[in-house]
Amino acid sequence: MDARPGESDPYHLYSISNAGGLAAVILYPLSVERAVGLEEQVFLWQGLFWVLAGLVGVAGFFVLGRRGDPTEVPDEITELIPWRRVLAWFAVSALTCVGMLGATHHVAAEIGSSPMAWVGPFGAYLLSFLVVFSGCWQPRSTLLCLGWLALSLTGFVLSKGVSNATVSGPAVFWLLSLVAAGSFYGNGLLYELRPTQRFARFYLVLAAGGVAGGLFAAFGAPILFLRPTEFLLVSCVFLMIGALRLLARRDAVTVAVTVLIVCGPVLGQAWRQGHEEAEGATRLRRFRNIYGCATLRSEEAGLVLSSETTTHGTQIVTNPEARRRPTLYYTESSAVGRVIEETQKLRPTMRIGAVGLGAGTLAAYARSGDVIDFWDIDPKAIRVAREFFTFVGDCLGQLQIEQADGRRGLAAAQADYDLIVIDAFCGDAIPAHLLTREALEIYMRRLEKRQGFLLIHASNRYSTIFPVVAATARGLDLAAVNVVSTVGATTDTRDWDSVGIPVQYIVVCRGSQVETLKGWLPGEEDEGRVKREVAPYYPRPDEVAAEWTDDRHAALEALDVGRYLRGE
Repeated sequence: MDARPGESDPYHLYSISNAGGLAAVILYPLSVERAVGLEEQVFLWQGLFWVLAGLVGVAGFFVLGRRGDPTEVPDEITELIPWRRVLAWFAVSALTCVGMLGATHHVAAEIGSSPMAWVGPFGAYLLSFLVVFSGCWQPRSTLLCLGWLALSLTGFVLSKGVSNATVSGPAVFWLLSLVAAGSFYGNGLLYELRPTQRFARFYLVLAAGGVAGGLFAAFGAPILFLRPTEFLLVSCVFLMIGALRLLARRDAVTVAVTVLIVCGPVLGQAWRQGHEEAEGATRLRRFRNIYGCATLRSEEAGLVLSSETTTHGTQIVTNPEARRRPTLYYTESSAVGRVIEETQKLRPTMRIGAVGLGAGTLAAYARSGDVIDFWDIDPKAIRVAREFFTFVGDCLGQLQIEQADGRRGLAAAQADYDLIVIDAFCGDAIPAHLLTREALEIYMRRLEKRQGFLLIHASNRYSTIFPVVAATARGLDLAAVNVVSTVGATTDTRDWDSVGIPVQYIVVCRGSQVETLKGWLPGEEDEGRVKREVAPYYPRPDEVAAEWTDDRHAALEALDVGRYLRGE
């Protein structure tokens, strides 16, 4: 599409279209996702798509009717665009997209890969298009965004660095400020490089750059970078571009500003990273793939496996006897430990299904004759558990590990289980598809014959999933019991590496099993060495179910946004 003589600049239409996109990004997780099921959303989207297609057809009909004789078009509207300029459009568009997606990755690691995780980064990205292409943008605005970018990068690296640390509290502010500054600066550059005609080519190249940036963020970055640093690198590239443009002015003030812009974030990062490394433990390996990042480090007594935000497993490796002890969230006094011990007293052999491998700690409970089946979708997790931890190799029972989505694996399994453990959370992210009504139906079918228990590991900083699980269980005439165990002191044989850590499990079972479960989980053990909060949930007939289903589930219903923003 090219502008014709006498017509206004069409770039404001680009601004208007992105305003609509911004409204959709904000409204979807706040209202649509919570009120409208997925099937209805698909039907609505299809209907609106056909309406859009019809409107485009009508608009095209009117445009064709207004088209004049091509020979009347003056020569000056034919704009020759050098290939370097086209390449610049593509590169800046791709960089801006990579920056936005990298920031989204950090947020999703905390609150889950749901539409809510996109509101901040993607909203800032769309807002930059809205403002920059509104017709009010000035060259000095791009320069101001460069300073904003430098300030945001400095603030972010001082609040977090580039380590696998949580992004919450002040770091969230700096993260969103950084992605907004990068988006505004990148789109400011694009606005300066915009063509006066050939608009269709401009939009096409920008779209292609966005696709390339998305593919790189999803598949290229996990291969090239062991830590999620790609969006920081994008910020540095933009700062370098800005510095080179400033240096071209060749005056002392400009040079001084350039030095501050480039050196500020670098010095801040050096201080932050040096301070962190001095206090931290010895890192052995870093791992990254499309499923996320992990760090293996050595501490005083053993190994620690953590993701960007959460410790997933530990092992005491000081002696052969110690390394067989379950640790952290899986100790003998945790809900999962007590249920396993009591079930083993009743049955000569038992079968456990576990969704999520971690370090393989649950394998420590298997006796000779017991069977434990693990499912984990992440090949990196399986490799780490096999090569660096010994829980899997030391397992006395029969152990199977399958690389698959746990829900699909259990649906395809033919075995009956005494216990199913769901522990597949990535950091503090909620895998909603593992907690829906349909998922619980699959689990309970596998537990029905042996009258087994479903345990969901729910230790989480920013989400409270017990009400959601309880409501979903209620819809299936099941009981849900919330169990929070805290170990005050370890002993020679129990509860290693778990002192002072509140460990939360949700136990789903039949109503007739609740009293048995409460007997297994007393409020206090060993004269107060172990304390528990045990809260059974008994549904009332007059309550309206707010269960999660495959068709309708919203992360916002379980997320405590205030706690996340405060960094508590």
